[in-house]
Amino acid sequence: MTDPQTPVDPARLDAAHASYERASAKPEFYASFYANFFKTCPDARPKFAQTNFERQHKLLHHAIGMLLIYPKHLGDEPNLLSRLARRHGRKDLGIPASMYPPFVDALVLTLRQCDPAFSDDLERAWRDVLAVGIGYMTSKY
Repeated sequence: MTDPQTPVDPARLDAAHASYERASAKPEFYASFYANFFKTCPDARPKFAQTNFERQHKLLHHAIGMLLIYPKHLGDEPNLLSRLARRHGRKDLGIPASMYPPFVDALVLTLRQCDPAFSDDLERAWRDVLAVGIGYMTSKY
């Protein structure tokens, strides 16, 4: 895994972006993600009890986009993830650090299911990219 403060190779970042474009173009992408997430992290399900999933899919789309952009802005404060980190922090939604690894695993599984070009190398690129943003998110809890 990449150190959360180590810049990600731009080619790996571009590969993750392209993968996300391919995968998220599939109509089932977001519903599949949440099905996978709730399987990998049953404790997350209650946090979504009153959720409008049509709206949530749009929020997830935006959040993944920010996670993909964030590695280009290391050291900026506030930054693209500041508001998202505050929203998921202990004073608001209270998303513990323990929920992030299952989130990443579910996202990778969903990408593998929905991106026809997904590979083991692309998975490593995704995990490196996500480690940077997730590291920031958990540091702000």
